[in-house]
Amino acid sequence: MNQVGKYAAREEADELELMRMVMELPEKDKMLMWAEGYIDQVIDKLPEYAQDILENRKQKWEDTKAFFESQINEILKLEEFKNKAMGERKEFALFVMENYREYQSLLFAAADGKMKEEDYRKFVYRRRFGSRKKFLRT
Repeated sequence: MNQVGKYAAREEADELELMRMVMELPEKDKMLMWAEGYIDQVIDKLPEYAQDILENRKQKWEDTKAFFESQINEILKLEEFKNKAMGERKEFALFVMENYREYQSLLFAAADGKMKEEDYRKFVYRRRFGSRKKFLRT
């Protein structure tokens, strides 16, 4: 959690100071708050007139996440994908890496039945800002 998130989590957080902190954050840190799932807490603590600072961005990121969710769901429905997933793990891994390299982390999680909402958010974040996993707890 970044400094803004920690400040928003406090009981006595001043909404004007929080707004100033949010305004100074780079886009990457704002998106990190969304990817890690505590942006709503920050939005709730902001003054009403300043909430759209993050709400508009959050909506854009949610739309991107929905796009990738639909892409993954379409791939999961393919008969060839289902057959490979039921087969040998190594053969399945090679198939995914060969045909769906950019979605491989999501597809492996989905095939194992371990797909979570935060996996999509982290995928969108990494796609936008590279694969610097040190910023996201996995």
